[in-house]
Amino acid sequence: MTILWTTMKTNPKTNNIIVYSKNNCVYCNKAKALIKGLGLSYEEKKMEDFKSVDDMLEDIGKKVRTMPQIKVDGKLIGGYNQLVEHFADKKKVNFKGEIVSGW
Repeated sequence: MTILWTTMKTNPKTNNIIVYSKNNCVYCNKAKALIKGLGLSYEEKKMEDFKSVDDMLEDIGKKVRTMPQIKVDGKLIGGYNQLVEHFADKKKVNFKGEIVSGW
């Protein structure tokens, strides 16, 4: 399985973030762009790189039906909207997913 790493140098503080994604997925791209915009690094695991969907679901730890799926510090956050909520709770983005100035 190919694992892609993205390292952002703008913020040395990084969370352990894993983005499960698939090709041609608009919300996968939005989630990755949001994480990059916050200056955080993430590991991307593409659905196409797993031997089977069951292998991917086992790695995620839950049966899910949509992509992306995002884990932060080992905890499954959910999809793009849940990622926005996660960062909004931390005052890093607003409810639209726009980065709050000063972050």
